[in-house]
Amino acid sequence: MAGKDLLPVILLINGPNLNMLGRRSKEHYGTFTLAQVESAFSVKADALGVKPAFFQSNDEGAIITAIHESMEYAAGIVINAGAYTHYSYAILDALQLCGLPVMEVHISNIHKREPFRNISVIQPACVGQVYGLGLDSYLIGLEKLVKEHVRRKSAAESPAKMPAEPPEGPDLLELRRKIGSVDAELMEVFNRRMALAEQIGYLKTRSKASVFDAGREAEVADMARQRADSSMSSRVDAMMKTMMRLSREKQYDILLPHDQDWKIGNDLRSAGSSLAHITRAAYAGTGGSYSEQAAEKLFPNAKKVQAITFTQACDMVLAGEADTAVLPLENTTAGTVDNVYDLLQKKNLSIIRSITISVEHRLAVLPGTKFAAIRSVASHPQALSQCSEIIYQKRWGTHSSENTAFAAEEVKKRGDPSLAALCSEDAARRNGLEVLHVDVCNSSLNQTRFIAVAKELTITPDADRISTLMHLPHRSGALVGALDIFADRGLNLCSIFSRPIANTPGEYAFFLDFTCPAMGQDALLALYQLSSEMPYVKVLGWYMEE
Repeated sequence: MAGKDLLPVILLINGPNLNMLGRRSKEHYGTFTLAQVESAFSVKADALGVKPAFFQSNDEGAIITAIHESMEYAAGIVINAGAYTHYSYAILDALQLCGLPVMEVHISNIHKREPFRNISVIQPACVGQVYGLGLDSYLIGLEKLVKEHVRRKSAAESPAKMPAEPPEGPDLLELRRKIGSVDAELMEVFNRRMALAEQIGYLKTRSKASVFDAGREAEVADMARQRADSSMSSRVDAMMKTMMRLSREKQYDILLPHDQDWKIGNDLRSAGSSLAHITRAAYAGTGGSYSEQAAEKLFPNAKKVQAITFTQACDMVLAGEADTAVLPLENTTAGTVDNVYDLLQKKNLSIIRSITISVEHRLAVLPGTKFAAIRSVASHPQALSQCSEIIYQKRWGTHSSENTAFAAEEVKKRGDPSLAALCSEDAARRNGLEVLHVDVCNSSLNQTRFIAVAKELTITPDADRISTLMHLPHRSGALVGALDIFADRGLNLCSIFSRPIANTPGEYAFFLDFTCPAMGQDALLALYQLSSEMPYVKVLGWYMEE
């Protein structure tokens, strides 16, 4: 009988975020960890007469390199490519190149989830696909691969064709097996610690004690550092901070259902669920402005109300003269509209909708004006920034305007053929200006994201994005700690931006957006933890991104 070292090697590859199994949304990924997956895979491999090898990375390039290297030692691959499944043609190419039989596996049923998850671009390189069986997807995938596609031959029958050891050699494989054993011990200790944290959580529901105790956590971290090798001090500190954060999360899971005084939660639960009351939409600018276009797309049946400035549009909402104000927030070329972020800090308004529209600036001039006659251009500072390359190239002077449509009005009013406006084609037409067909934008993919704000918080059933405003404590790693809470809950952070806090020099407010369904439990738990541990947390809106 062939020795164990001559058994075919099956490489298990796990892609991005699968190292976070046990922490990700449990309804999709269960409660088991990656270490438990690899342990069960090892047992199954032994029963099938093959040798397992393991690789996990959040980096696409590292996964591709692992596939390339597997050509030297493996007889087959079982792969859960995570999100790369749906768009990594580079991994598809690597799998096709390696020539090994590949079995694609998924923990959840990707064909009953979001539309983008229904597509697997790596499937053409695979001999099969197993999904929706939890941890068993790995085991059944391995069995199908081995029984149906990997032909075992003993070393005596065909020694030259037996797969070689990985390039690192047998010593590394042995060390990895030992690490796997240590990891299993760690998980037993981790489970015991979390069970104790759970007991503490139930005690705190009765005592009303704070979950986060900075002094106690500092003591725990200091004791851990003293017990560790001095060269490992910083790593032990990082490990303990992670362990204590996860323990706190477990306690917040227990406390939230019992906390009737959590203001943010009460506000969210009492929010409206319909935008039917929006009958008047204010926007800054005149007819033909991009803000008017966004307002028309967001609220086609509402009466459009003009304002001179973003501040005036917001004040009209607060005064009851409009039901919502549509404001530009960020542009793909020129970045954020800072004064709108400042308004979100100052005004007690909530975001109820968002939309991104294409911005196609036109060079608008008095009828009959030639391109060579232009000496200066007028527009909003954002538009001037979005067209900065041609302005610099032609050495044009610039005039700032409150709005691109106001710039078109200014050109018409002044009657100066040397002055042009950067505005929409609609604004040019409404002001009787002629459009010169010249590319003026720095980028052909120029887009601006607009938000609609209102006095009352409204969370429609189709809401898929939440915007928050936070002030962070003055301690090392505060921002990283906040971001880790989102990651632990499996929430996708899609935007982060900071602005100075008014009248507090050197301090900044952070605007963080992440995607999640309306009133999703993971998002509520993250907000509960953040509001308990941060000096200030406000939900700016939970809304649909059109």
